[in-house]
Order: sequence, then C-alpha cells, then structure tokens
Amino acid sequence: MELNALRASILDAYHRYGQRFLLVMKIAIAIAKENKLRGTTLPGDFDYKNLVERLSAVGFSYNPSLLLRILEKEYRLVETSYKSSNQRWYKFKYDIGYVEMAINSLGIGNEELEDPDIAIIKIQLSSLRPKYWLNKLKNWSVKERLSKVDMKAFEEFSFSILPKFVKVLKRAEEYEEALFVEINTIKEIIQLAQLIAEKMEHGDVNSSETHTNSITLTNFQGAQHI
Repeated sequence: MELNALRASILDAYHRYGQRFLLVMKIAIAIAKENKLRGTTLPGDFDYKNLVERLSAVGFSYNPSLLLRILEKEYRLVETSYKSSNQRWYKFKYDIGYVEMAINSLGIGNEELEDPDIAIIKIQLSSLRPKYWLNKLKNWSVKERLSKVDMKAFEEFSFSILPKFVKVLKRAEEYEEALFVEINTIKEIIQLAQLIAEKMEHGDVNSSETHTNSITLTNFQGAQHI
C-alpha cells in the first residue's frame, strides 16, 4: 500500500472512531517499537493483553477487540499473527515507521493528544452517547405522563449510566476551560434527569397500563366463574 493510500485508510478510520482509534494505534505502535528494541523473537508486533493494560494505565478502560477486528478486516492495517486460548498477537501489515509517519503527517488529534487526560475524558464521554441520552431525556421530560416502560428505562439509566456521567463530570471539571462544552452537556443531562425524577415522584405516570391490567384480571377472574 502506498503512503497516500495508507493515509486515506487511517483518516477514514479516524473519522469513524475518533480519538479512540488514534489512542489504540499510538499505544500499539509504542508497544511494537519497545518490543523491537528488546531484540527478542516474538509472535508479533504487539499483543492484546499488553495493549489493554497500557490503555488502562492511561485511564482508558476499553475493550479494543472489536476495533482491532475492524482494523484487520476492513482497513487491513493489522493482522493476527498468533492466537491461543490465553493470548493473541498482532502485527502491522506495513512498516511501523510508515504507519506512524502516516498518522503524524495527517496532523489529526494533535491538540487533544498533547494532554492525554483531556483526550481520555472526551473518549469516555463519547462512549456514553451523550447526544442519545439528551434526546431520550428531553423526550421523557415533555411527556405528560410516563409509561411503565419509560419508568423502567429511566431506572436503568439512573443506576447504570448516570453515575458514569457524574464520574466523567468530576474529572472534566479539572479542565473546565478546555472541556467547557462537555461539562455543560453533562450538566444538562443531570438537570433533565432531576426533572424526570420529580415527575415520577409526583405520580405523573401513565395509569392506563394499570387500568388495562386490572380489566384483564377482572375478565380473567370472571371467566373462571363461568
């Protein structure tokens, strides 16, 4: 693959997966270069376990298996060089120097990656799909009454997703100037969640489902007496 074609593949992957892709690639390249310096014979350029550990070490708890599969099958940037029950190794399909050169020449993500903490906060927030939840919460907030399905979904959001938003917010507030937009987005999500919680507390819940269930039960009981 020529350098221009390599750049095109990397740019396309970046547009699809953003900083997540860039961080995985840069760490994989760093591991590959370190392994090469050791001079020992290894099954590949980098292994999955080490990649996950290094991602975690910079505060990014992420399972890159799906992304690696896409980089292998769709973009042909890496390939599996060894696989067993407890380990998996990959190698770059092209010279590591060319891959690194292609990434650097595009100048993508340079500002964010100058401060890895800010980049990680943005990645973590994106993984929570803030736009999706904003739209969902806005939809719930304007409803006159919430259905039981809505209540159940909101409960799951409150216990599973909302605490993660709060955790990201606390970290983001350390970089208030750089993450002003992200902070406001999370605060809007929290405010909407509070509004919906108040709606539920005041009993603004659709009673038609309960009424329907009651009719069904009455009909069933009546049928038993026939």
